[in-house]
Amino acid sequence: MDIPAALFPGVYLWTGAAVYAMLMLAALLTAPWAKIRDNEAQHIFLGAVVAVGLLWVMRGGIQQGLDFHLLGMTLLCLMFDWQFALVAASLVIAIATLQGPAGWEAFGLNVLLLGALPIFFTRAFLYLCQRRLPHNYFIYVFLNAFLAGGLSIMLAGAASAWLQYVAEVQPAGSIARNFLQILPLLMFGEAFINGGTMTLLVAYRPRWVSTFHDSWYVTNK
Repeated sequence: MDIPAALFPGVYLWTGAAVYAMLMLAALLTAPWAKIRDNEAQHIFLGAVVAVGLLWVMRGGIQQGLDFHLLGMTLLCLMFDWQFALVAASLVIAIATLQGPAGWEAFGLNVLLLGALPIFFTRAFLYLCQRRLPHNYFIYVFLNAFLAGGLSIMLAGAASAWLQYVAEVQPAGSIARNFLQILPLLMFGEAFINGGTMTLLVAYRPRWVSTFHDSWYVTNK
């Protein structure tokens, strides 16, 4: 789903880079850096980046611009919250750029589409569930991990396909036949990876999950 730079006019690439730079600056300025000062937190952060990076390396494709892979952005957002998740997404996409055909000119645009968009969706969905629904362990796991994971890749894939259509990179028929039909299948894989991993983490290592609070979801339940 990451977009090769060769397919897009420079205005799209530079606009994406500028918006990405502003979001990254906001993330770096507001991130709770105290949370990753100890060695364990740093190892968990880097380990998550490597694990998600492997998901991106294992990809399939039909034609240039219409390849597909799992994202893992919901997992990063729930574990580290949006600021560190955006940093992690940047590192993951940097790894994918080194390994793939996208090119560094499209780095900012790809982070926006496949990193920032699913991360902010996951964070907004988590906020909505925390404000509107009971603080329940199963709501957190099934809605904020499984469902949000599946919806996040659908959103990112649809945004990538739409942008390629608007920029006249791919015709609508080719996108519909070769890409959009695969997205529902990817939703199940994304939901399973994110939801299954988060289920294990909140059960055995809840301190590794910054958005999971024992006092909300476990204590006195």
